[in-house]
Amino acid sequence: MKKLFSNKNFNYWKLRSLIFLSVVGPGIITGTADNDAGGVATYSVAGAHFGYSMLWILILITFMLYVTQEMGMRLGVVTGKGLGDLIREKFGLRSAVFVIALVFIANFSNILADVAGVAAVADIYHIPRLILVPIFSLVIWFVIVRGSFNFVQNIFLTSCILFFCYIINGIISRPDIPLMIKGSLVPVLPMNREFIFTATALIGTTLTVWGQFFVQSYFVDKGIEKKHLRSARLDVLFGAFWTDFVAYFIIISCAATLWVNHIRVETALDAAMALGPLLGEFAKHLFAWGLLNASLLGVCVISMGTAYALTEVLGTERKVNASFSEAPLFYSIIGFCIFTCTLLVLIPNLPMIFILTASQALNTMILPFIFFVLLKLINDKKLMGSHTNGPITNSIAWLTIGSFTLISFLMIYLTFF
Repeated sequence: MKKLFSNKNFNYWKLRSLIFLSVVGPGIITGTADNDAGGVATYSVAGAHFGYSMLWILILITFMLYVTQEMGMRLGVVTGKGLGDLIREKFGLRSAVFVIALVFIANFSNILADVAGVAAVADIYHIPRLILVPIFSLVIWFVIVRGSFNFVQNIFLTSCILFFCYIINGIISRPDIPLMIKGSLVPVLPMNREFIFTATALIGTTLTVWGQFFVQSYFVDKGIEKKHLRSARLDVLFGAFWTDFVAYFIIISCAATLWVNHIRVETALDAAMALGPLLGEFAKHLFAWGLLNASLLGVCVISMGTAYALTEVLGTERKVNASFSEAPLFYSIIGFCIFTCTLLVLIPNLPMIFILTASQALNTMILPFIFFVLLKLINDKKLMGSHTNGPITNSIAWLTIGSFTLISFLMIYLTFF
């Protein structure tokens, strides 16, 4: 009897595991891609300039990321439609086109920053940008256009695993454990312009416009059904945790090396070059490989998210499994984003710091509106049926979105004044 119970229990968990593995992907990929070149740069600056004092913010970011992306996931799985589709249907084509135009500008600047991340790796290894950047752009384009959905997803998931580079770097940097624990558990918020700006940038680089569109569309593209909502929710939860777990180690590696030696950085390239003399060439290479991986994943995911958003509003075919002839606009948008950004990065003296700052500011201006639309849609009983937010979930969602809106206005003020 005991053996029978044990076998049944084993078979149950085996079935649950297989179901989860069939659903897993969109949440983890979206969350991890938040740690793109711009994210790595932001986390590096946070650790180098302020040590361990911003670690507690990552806990809040993890919570906010899960709440917003879980709603996007649920909206996509229940309706079978992307966010662009629903905005067009519920708010009209004119409003949808206006929103998507802003989304495209914000996303394009993020793709540009990620292609610049590839260029930064070329600079670290003294490889001409003119050779390395176009090669990687062509490889990305070929993988997305020619690969099946499962092949592309497996490439993305493999890329997610490669973020262990930053975790190894954090361990070998030998962080100050008592300061690390204190920074994680004790909130500190000095009324210092640079501290507040960097803290809001931490949130702005993780909660993104492209992320909300991509996570919903990717669940739809994968064909996840309502009966698998629980597994999809776990996927989003793991993605939110993993992205900030990696960010945590980027911050502590820079805090343990750059902050204690009073070395300030402005980019991920600066951080990688500074780690070499402090921790040895191995640490520099780990950081550089992590930056290359983050940049490539960011280029792929954000360009796909942009293509999803635009084609949903226009009502055309948008599936990774479709051929180029079946979805020409979808693949053309991806190609335009990748290759135009490649050409721009090859321009000497391109003001990347300004582009990064402007993209963050635009992202923070658009996101409160996107979150408001998301809440309106998720609470539409005709649209969602029994899967609308409950009173507690709504309270948490409004608190999360209200907090982000205040932070957004604060960041915009600090950006321009």
